[in-house]
Amino acid sequence: MIRLLLLLSACLPDDVSTPGDYTNLADPHEDADTDTDTDTDTDGDADSDTDTDTDTDTDADSDSIVGEWRSEGDDISELLAPYFLLITAEFKANGSYEVVATDTDHAEITFIGTYTTDTSTHPGSINLVQTSPSNARSDGIYEVDGNVLTYEVVIVEPASGYTAPTPTAGFGSSAGPQLEAGTNVQTYRRQ
Repeated sequence: MIRLLLLLSACLPDDVSTPGDYTNLADPHEDADTDTDTDTDTDGDADSDTDTDTDTDTDADSDSIVGEWRSEGDDISELLAPYFLLITAEFKANGSYEVVATDTDHAEITFIGTYTTDTSTHPGSINLVQTSPSNARSDGIYEVDGNVLTYEVVIVEPASGYTAPTPTAGFGSSAGPQLEAGTNVQTYRRQ
């Protein structure tokens, strides 16, 4: 049951043809810059252009899930707190993620996959497809408020009998066998 609810798995973006095929994704260590660059020709000579890039990067703004996150202590959901001491998550601008969960014996398990978000709702929706250590798909909701990420997801594939939370129902709306309302809501702090 814990694996089913901990999972920070993800949906494949349109440019990935098969799970685990990341050949078409951008370098995960580079910012996926979608801002417009304004170049100014500083020397007036078209043959030896020394343009100045005046791009202001706003892609990883404070409302974005992109970044590195940490959950520990009282921030870990009631459901997971008996089993885990620390959970770190990195959501990359290229649509990939990596989550490392440290259990009470200090053993680590790493979850890897891809994700998509829909910010047209409040809270936003997140869909995840995990490719390691096993294949799964999770759906849920999230909200970023400054440096705090509130996050709730459940595995929907393979079918597990759980219903993902929705923006309409809000946080605490995960449902399923032996799952009490509100116990699957996780809080992360931006690193």
